[in-house]
Amino acid sequence: MIWKTIFSYFYKDFSRWPLWAPVFLGIGIAIYFSLPFEPSLLWSYSGISLFTLALWSIRLHLLRLLLLSVSIIALGFSAAALRTHWLSTPMLHASLPPLVVEGKVIQVEIKPTKKGLFFQKIFLSEPKADEGEILPDKIRVTLKGKRERLWPGQIIRLTAKISPISDASLPGEFDFRRHAYFQGIGATGFAFSPPHVIGNKPSFGTRLEKRREKITAFFLESLSFPEGAIAGALITGDKATIPEDIREEFVRSGLSHILAISGLHLTIIAGVIFMVIRRSLTLIPSIVLFYNIKKLSAIGTILMTFFYLVLSGFGIPAQRAFIMISLVMGAILMDRTALSMRTVAVAAFAILLTTPEALLGPSFQLSFAAVIGLIAGYEVWRNPLASWIVRGGIIRKCILYVGGTTFTSLLATCATLPFTVYIFHRFSLHAIEANLLAVPLVSLIIMPAAFLSCLLTPLGLGGWPLWVLEKSLHLLVKIASFFAYWPGANIQLPQPPLISFMCVVLGSLWLCLWQQPWRRWGIVPIFLGCFLAFFYNPPDLMVDGQGKIAAFYDPPILYVSSLRKGKFTAEMWGKHLAASQMKLLPCEEGVCELKIQGIPVVISFLKEKQPCIKGAVLIRLEPSRKACPEAHMTIDRYDLWRGGSHALWVKPQGIQVKKVRPHANHRPWERKAISRKRVIQRSRISPSSGVDPRQSL
Repeated sequence: MIWKTIFSYFYKDFSRWPLWAPVFLGIGIAIYFSLPFEPSLLWSYSGISLFTLALWSIRLHLLRLLLLSVSIIALGFSAAALRTHWLSTPMLHASLPPLVVEGKVIQVEIKPTKKGLFFQKIFLSEPKADEGEILPDKIRVTLKGKRERLWPGQIIRLTAKISPISDASLPGEFDFRRHAYFQGIGATGFAFSPPHVIGNKPSFGTRLEKRREKITAFFLESLSFPEGAIAGALITGDKATIPEDIREEFVRSGLSHILAISGLHLTIIAGVIFMVIRRSLTLIPSIVLFYNIKKLSAIGTILMTFFYLVLSGFGIPAQRAFIMISLVMGAILMDRTALSMRTVAVAAFAILLTTPEALLGPSFQLSFAAVIGLIAGYEVWRNPLASWIVRGGIIRKCILYVGGTTFTSLLATCATLPFTVYIFHRFSLHAIEANLLAVPLVSLIIMPAAFLSCLLTPLGLGGWPLWVLEKSLHLLVKIASFFAYWPGANIQLPQPPLISFMCVVLGSLWLCLWQQPWRRWGIVPIFLGCFLAFFYNPPDLMVDGQGKIAAFYDPPILYVSSLRKGKFTAEMWGKHLAASQMKLLPCEEGVCELKIQGIPVVISFLKEKQPCIKGAVLIRLEPSRKACPEAHMTIDRYDLWRGGSHALWVKPQGIQVKKVRPHANHRPWERKAISRKRVIQRSRISPSSGVDPRQSL
């Protein structure tokens, strides 16, 4: 009987099955990234072949439908593997001494300091170095102090210390090195000398990036701070100039999505453009009489939103919104009605197929979670609300607007809550109230004013839109600041187990993507995931992969070996564990001693002081000078170099150890892709060759 009911629901919901295609694709991508080794390309080609075979043999038969589902999972696996193989980003593996670097500036980020000053983060392509060092194809260098503003396209030379990209701070945390690999960044560094501009080599990409940065600079100069920084973020997606305290207030109040180029912004821009074009065309009788102005407006909207997408830097949420807007406008051109949930599925499938690594980023997860939750909620309540509003007057419309905004904020907050807790380890109880005030302000005033200021400023008419923009942004900052310090605005939670997160996500998808009564079954895995979250077991000891810091967690206090070194890592640990305080471990002469479950633990960070205690856990942040066979376990600098950061669970029955890289150098972003040094044999260069050894880079 139960199988009969399941098949009945499935065939009634068969039209919704394609919505699961991006979910299966994402499962394949997740399987690839979870592997401890790099699979052979033969598996990738096999996955593509299986998908092609399934498409060729697809019918409505249930078994063939099952084959198609498996083939889409294989396609996701293949797409991720091939994308990784094609990028082949060379990654620096060891720190280099200070050296002279020459390269082309392709991007510049302006970041504020706590003192109100600014420093630059520049991205260099094809860098060359002296002393025969081989550098990655793209590096990021930080310029601190008062420096001349650099622009994309310039060729510069400077002295810098180049270092490898850091790994994740804990197993299961965000992997910075993998993220940099897919961005094409192979190393990072700090400049020791002012950069010298030695040439200019612009390209289309650098010209576009320069235009984006000039727009950001225009808002910074035209508006007061930090309103100008927020305006630049809304138009170009450059959030680097927004002060950290302002960002924190937006996060605490649940308004952080406003600072990112998201679907909200692109949708508002599309609506304004469609309305302006259509209203303008109605003023020209010859066009109204002979052409369909609705279709002309749709074409203009697609072109203008694509321009805004390019200007904003092709963020994942903006890509999703652009694909959905293009599908909706395409439906207008073909006199068809666009199905919203299907447009989301098409957008997700296209993004995951072309950039599989986007699945691991918070932008993709939060953006699609919010829009799926909103569409699913309004699919249920659309008809009752429509019939209720038809029979009412202005009062019902006002109630519907306020209630709709509240309902939208509630849906978006609930849909993104699992991702917010898992990724950022915190959430706000006042996101609904804050969005109730902020979203109408952004939709009706801020984005139209920003759009008009960009259009009218070149004509010399941008004064009044800029004034409106500045005042409305000031009000937005006040709203974020007002709600940021309410009780419950920043509830910190430890990171839940991965199985808990997966249960909640899959249950939510089941609840949103189906329409028959069996959609309610999704509540079961959601409750199961919430229940499993209470069984989170935090690590007792943590050791930084760079050997800078170690820590002991005694809830709710995190004890660290140093308050000066490894500050960023310690902050990441504190957020992961939801620690309320951070204190210094009691240490003497470079040695910290404590006991966990009766087992002695010794942390040493000096080569000269490395005690050897029987049955102890020895954590040596420097290479071991002498082995200690009577110790229960020894972790030294070599183990950290090979396995990255360590997390230890100390129990009377044994010690469990997890590493960031349990199988060292088995994935492309972990491998030693660039040799430490390749020395140029200067003595072999003949003076008669016409080459000056001092100019060799």
